[in-house]
Amino acid sequence: MRWGRLALLASFAVGAASIALVGRIVLEATAHMPSVTNLVTAMDRSPSSLVYDSTGKVVARLGAPHHHLTPIQDISPWMQKSMVAIEDHNFYHNPGFDLRSILRAAYVDLVHRAPVEGASTITEQLAKQLYLSDQKSLVRKVQEFLLGLQLAHRYTKPEILDFYLNEAYFGQGADGIQQAAHVYFDTTPQKLTLAQATMLAGLPQAPSLYDPLVNPRLARERQAQVVDAMVRYGDISVQEGRAVMAAPMRFHPEPPSVQQNGYPDPWYVDQVVNQLQAQGFTMNQILDGGLHIYTALRPQVYRIAQTAVDQWMNKNFGPAKHAYPHHQAAVVVENPHNGHVWAIIGGRKHFAFRQDNLAINASRSTGSAIKPLLDYAPALAKGYTQMSVLQDVPLFKNVAHQSWWPANDDYIYRGYLDLRDALAISDNDIAVHLLDRIGLGYASQFLKNRFGIAIPPGQAGFGVALGVDTNLLSLTQGYAAIDNGGTRLGPVFVTRVVSHGKTVFTARPIRHRAMSQDNAAILTQMMERVLTPTALPSIGPNAYTTGYQLGIGRPAAGKSGTNNQEADAWFMGYEPQMVVGVWEGNRTGEVAQPYTIAGNGPAYGAVAAGPIWRQIMTSVNRTLNLPTEPFPRPPGLVYVPRVSITSGLLPSRYTPKNEIQGAWFVKGTVPTRKDNTWYPVRVPASNPNTVWHPGCGPYVTMVALRRESDWHSGVPRPSDASQWAPTRSCQASTPKKPHRAPHHRNS
Repeated sequence: MRWGRLALLASFAVGAASIALVGRIVLEATAHMPSVTNLVTAMDRSPSSLVYDSTGKVVARLGAPHHHLTPIQDISPWMQKSMVAIEDHNFYHNPGFDLRSILRAAYVDLVHRAPVEGASTITEQLAKQLYLSDQKSLVRKVQEFLLGLQLAHRYTKPEILDFYLNEAYFGQGADGIQQAAHVYFDTTPQKLTLAQATMLAGLPQAPSLYDPLVNPRLARERQAQVVDAMVRYGDISVQEGRAVMAAPMRFHPEPPSVQQNGYPDPWYVDQVVNQLQAQGFTMNQILDGGLHIYTALRPQVYRIAQTAVDQWMNKNFGPAKHAYPHHQAAVVVENPHNGHVWAIIGGRKHFAFRQDNLAINASRSTGSAIKPLLDYAPALAKGYTQMSVLQDVPLFKNVAHQSWWPANDDYIYRGYLDLRDALAISDNDIAVHLLDRIGLGYASQFLKNRFGIAIPPGQAGFGVALGVDTNLLSLTQGYAAIDNGGTRLGPVFVTRVVSHGKTVFTARPIRHRAMSQDNAAILTQMMERVLTPTALPSIGPNAYTTGYQLGIGRPAAGKSGTNNQEADAWFMGYEPQMVVGVWEGNRTGEVAQPYTIAGNGPAYGAVAAGPIWRQIMTSVNRTLNLPTEPFPRPPGLVYVPRVSITSGLLPSRYTPKNEIQGAWFVKGTVPTRKDNTWYPVRVPASNPNTVWHPGCGPYVTMVALRRESDWHSGVPRPSDASQWAPTRSCQASTPKKPHRAPHHRNS
């Protein structure tokens, strides 16, 4: 009985707690819930919201002031049936909500402990589009449910469907069914065929993902889902469904440019809308709320960036011959000290409102551009210096490809190599060795927690030292953190929003400490070396850095990146006042790219992305009259004029003069021991390729380089092996025996 009473009390407690929780959510939802207004008034595109640039000048007017509703009788019945079948097949019979869907969604949300499953009817979706944001929360779901009930009580089913079709966003700038019919098929809503209607009905769920002009395969798969739903619910026969999927789709040849709709900086305006949605503003508020939206946009910088993309992409890969050329490029220009994004370019051409932005929505392999963040920054945090030396020798043989790994693009192993030279020439072998030394787990967490870049679950092993999948905006934020003395800021597009004279949003970027100010300065020095215009004699004859042709005539730092087969090309770089990130690659995915038609060779990062970066940096400096400034040098750095580049230690009496250089160190990491990689060896004067031993005649003393301990026979010899001591012994000369006359016996 005691256990029974205890269970009963526990049940009552759980029930009471659940009721209290539900009550609190409902109270919070109703306290902040907007009121349902006349839908014709709510959907009238007036007043429009205004977007301002960083100087306070109006650059865009959002919304369409002369938007008119298309009556339901002027919309093809196929369009109506397609939309109902795929979005809410019980639309004409439910009271504005679907209890079965709500219970299913509640179960999924309970399992995941988050509002991840949708259960919205068309009525609820309309309520969300008009009055709520896209943020997922239990409070918002309750508001959606209650607003849906009000709409269902006030309007008939045909009216709600009519409002929904006029409000839905179909991609390509098509806001409503009238624009969608024109943009995709150059027709009217009344004349839409079954095939056209099933294609359009699948778009509102994810307009960018299912865009048939960008992703025809995914769009076709989504259309098949709509057709299957119509067959399942008896709207069409199986034969009609098969005929739809067998018929070719013919689209309008060219979508309208948003430039004609008053968006002179379309990639930026798109991102402004995205950021406002992320802050909880609804599309109805953004387009029709009469907001005054102030941004960090610098139109001059935007035009410079777009021009650089167009000019160099045309030069290297030819003009864009259709709306969405395969060879694409993207750019982010940012002030690293406040996070203000001055310009963002998502591709070569922009045709539609909220078009897919390749600077944000494309996750591609960074190639070596990740090395400063994943390999070198955590190494500095662990006490490594820019003069720390590792051994550039292969680890093992990749049997599948019959080549040694890791390998550089020139297939040269250099032996002893300090970190700053390794980064300057983007040595792959050193990057993998370094990641092995500091620990893959440590480096991965450093990249995620300090720079906000998580290694995708599908990527594993030390190969990530040479490339991680992420997008350009995220990678640019990482480089901006180094430029900002080790402090990372979130990107700022919208600085503030004013509604009816009241400021309703102000940007407050969160600050994250990515690395110490001292280590950020050292890493900047290392990337300044990437832009050295002359050969680096310490590496070898005619050895140039990856960015030797990309200097801008003032202090700057940078790093190139190239994915396998030049599928993705990157150049990331900065000066004290500005950071610029550039990606170039194939729009459809990580596809191998051909040689550049300009004759510049393969589409490496320094070839395909680097010139875009250089042109933007020099043009912005000239246009904005930015003064030439040196990178700051924190007081925690110490200069050491003589360091051995083969050991990272103080030179010994045997260290050759050409192997000694000066470098900056963080206090506490200055070397105190002497170099032990050079030592004296006696060799015969007549044969210096052998080791001298007594009896080998006269000898001379030479200074030899100690053989790399990581190297072993059977793998390629490093290029500095020519300075190893000889291993073959000399042949000692044996003294001649005196000549004796033959002895004859007496007979």
